[in-house]
Amino acid sequence: MLAGTSAGMSAGVLPALALLIGAIALIAHALRSRRSIAARIADAVRGASPSRPRASLGWAAGIAGMYGATSLVALALIGRIKAVAVLPPELYGAFGILPLDGVALRETALSIGGGFLLGAGLVAVSLWRRWRVIGPTYRSPAIARSRRETGAALLLAASAGVAEELFFRLTVPLLAAIVTGSAAIGCVLGWALFTLAHRYQGRGGMIAVGLIGAGLGWLYLSTGLLWAAMLLHAVVDVNALIVRPWLERRFGRGR
Repeated sequence: MLAGTSAGMSAGVLPALALLIGAIALIAHALRSRRSIAARIADAVRGASPSRPRASLGWAAGIAGMYGATSLVALALIGRIKAVAVLPPELYGAFGILPLDGVALRETALSIGGGFLLGAGLVAVSLWRRWRVIGPTYRSPAIARSRRETGAALLLAASAGVAEELFFRLTVPLLAAIVTGSAAIGCVLGWALFTLAHRYQGRGGMIAVGLIGAGLGWLYLSTGLLWAAMLLHAVVDVNALIVRPWLERRFGRGR
């Protein structure tokens, strides 16, 4: 009986271990070569076109392929595709965080929405008053510089929000939790890889990404809703790619 149970556990752990190694190798390759799979897909979609929207669409496709498609394949291979819709039991209660009730969920949603509105207001005032920004700031080359580029930037933000949360907040933590038996280790590994994957943003950018990643992780664990983390991630990117550049054009240098 014990031998059979041990064999069953090994049968579940070994595929997860192999897929986890593959996921880590995917990030390691991107960091080492500086030519990630996402970048290669982006170049293929863009071709020789100098169009900025075409480049953003290429990156949207690259991120969807590198993170989204690989996550769905991995989840399907271990028979856990339903984890996209329901918080896996392996991640339940990580760090003592339990899903919120309905009232707390509404309060959290209102707080997050209010925080974004307040932040946008502060950015507008700082630009209008020409306050100096302290510390290094990363500016994506994919920011929308005109209304014509907004659609592609919006698609890029949506792709990053969905695919990266699927990979870093669900797939990697779940695989690691299956292998180690620890939800905390799985979530920390997903957070660490998420932060490292944004190394191109520099030290200041990585600190900001690390804080955002921690917040997204808390949101996922406290709501059990992956789509909530995806939505918030996409909103953060929409702010960086579309809203803030628009505020700068409206209240900043062009004023």
